[in-house]
Amino acid sequence: MKATFSFCVRFSGLTLRFNLPTTVTLPECFSDLRCEDTDTPDAEYTVQLLHTPLDVQGDPVGGYGGTDIYFTEKGWLHIHTALTAADGCQVACFLCPEGKNILYYPASRWDFYSQYWHSAHLLAGERLLMWHNAVLLHSSVVLIHGRMVLFSGPSGVGKSTQAQLWKNYKNADIINGDRCVIMEKNGEYLGGGSPWCGTSSIHRPEQAPIAGIFLLKHSTENTVRPLGAEAFAPLYSQTTLNPWDKDFMDKAATLYSGLLGSVPVYELCCTPTQDAVELAYNTIFGKD
Repeated sequence: MKATFSFCVRFSGLTLRFNLPTTVTLPECFSDLRCEDTDTPDAEYTVQLLHTPLDVQGDPVGGYGGTDIYFTEKGWLHIHTALTAADGCQVACFLCPEGKNILYYPASRWDFYSQYWHSAHLLAGERLLMWHNAVLLHSSVVLIHGRMVLFSGPSGVGKSTQAQLWKNYKNADIINGDRCVIMEKNGEYLGGGSPWCGTSSIHRPEQAPIAGIFLLKHSTENTVRPLGAEAFAPLYSQTTLNPWDKDFMDKAATLYSGLLGSVPVYELCCTPTQDAVELAYNTIFGKD
């Protein structure tokens, strides 16, 4: 079946085109990022409807959350096994380095999946980004003075709270409340928005140089200290990775090693107050 509905989205300097067999209502994460169509997107995703199951050779090389990963000569195939058993034909995502990616769905169930096609599963975005020398960091990110400030750490540590405080007290723009794209381009490290935002519902497309990264910790007082190389492990642990792929892991490690030589990273023990904002702001930008 030929595509009858195509559209493009743009975020963090990347343009993606989606080709679907029917018109669908765009999810918020894409409608917020929609842009003019282009003849040269960085990648394409085309939905292909299956009438018979995919012929998969060999054993999976890895997996996560009910998804099996297969490596082929042409790219990586993610098969969502829990859905496969129920639907007969697979729900799957095939990614190739050339950017011509395929999303597979059972033809008999397209009426159902046309509502959720974009989440299978988040289009394996971590690999797409790695092919563009980028990673996806679990962090909120704000734009201020033309630069990005990131707040990273485990769930519940206060990333979105700090971002909102910067909006309230410094008039910063919140670009994403849960995931930041970190990209290396010509030796510069850029932070930017993405469709992946957790429960924050904030999808902004902007990209700008990173002014600094704060690794958050709960505290009853506000303190900050520079981390240097010791920031590598916590940043790596908060990154969406493909641990079954050594090349992917090596590239992520190389990107962070370069970033730590160019971008200041701090441990911020903080309270959810304006004082925490002033301390972090002054650490990066100096006093007003």
